[in-house]
This record gives sequence, structure tokens and C-alpha cells, in this order.
Amino acid sequence: MTSLLDLVVGSGPGQRVVVLGAIALYGYLFATRPGDATAAVRNGLVLFGRLFTLIIAALLLASAVETLVPAAAIRGVLGEAAGPGGTVLSGLLGGTLPGGPYAVYPLISGVGAAGAGVGAVLAMLIGYGAIGVGRVPYGLVFFDTKTVALRLAIAVPATVVVSVGVFLLV
Repeated sequence: MTSLLDLVVGSGPGQRVVVLGAIALYGYLFATRPGDATAAVRNGLVLFGRLFTLIIAALLLASAVETLVPAAAIRGVLGEAAGPGGTVLSGLLGGTLPGGPYAVYPLISGVGAAGAGVGAVLAMLIGYGAIGVGRVPYGLVFFDTKTVALRLAIAVPATVVVSVGVFLLV
């Protein structure tokens, strides 16, 4: 059961660092620059309002992974026994996931909870960061096609190599 403290400052050390850091920062801002602090709170709430449904949908999607894809299938393809191939596949799958971390991290966490190995989860995170197919359209706004293509041409084999390294280390 979740305690009131966990509800207010988070249940894990990572959450607590972020929550307590935000409290400290806003305490400082309200004490020294209340107008800026109020504007920052307002901007943060507007952003939260715009992302609220996406965050809820991502969390629900992540928890549905176990229902949609049987845990035995995830363990078989991405589990510890899947070997280096499963870890490389995880990295490449991670590279195809669209959306920001608020959408992708819960999904990857759900795959891990459903039976993917630690190496597979790490490879998915690495692939998501390195390949990031979802960032290709955005990249094309700022860079020419050659630059974006070269980024992918480097990121895909780099993800494969790093995924094999993750398998060997884990």
C-alpha cells in the first residue's frame, strides 16, 4: 500500500530527487522572484494539460503489454534465454518506438515487467536513444536528407554493436 509520503514525494529515489529538487527550486524562485515562479508554474501546468492524455494513454498502453503479448512470448523472444539475438532485436525495436520518454519509458518498463531480460531492456533504451526513428521527421526540418540518413546509417549498426556488448556484460 502506498503511504502518504510516497504519494507526495514519489516511491523511488529517482522520483524523490526530481520532486524534492522541484520543491527546492520553486521555494527559491518564490522567495527571490515570485513573478517568474508564478509564470513558470503556469507554463508547467499548461504543458501538463497538453500532455495529460498522452501520459495517461502511454501508462495504460504499457500496462496492457502484458495482456496483449503473452509474457511467455516476451520471455522467449526478449528474455535472458533469447541470447544475443534477442538483445539485438530489443535494441532495434527500441529504435522504432515513436514518442518521447513519457510515452516510451513506460512501454519499455512494461516489456521488462512482462519478462524481457535486463539486457533487452537496456538495449531497447539504447536503441530508442541512438536510432530514434520517431525523430527522423523532426530531423528533416533542421538537417538535409543526407545528414539524417547518415545519422541512421551510423545509429543502426552502433545499436547492434552496443546491444551485443550489453548482452556480454549482463
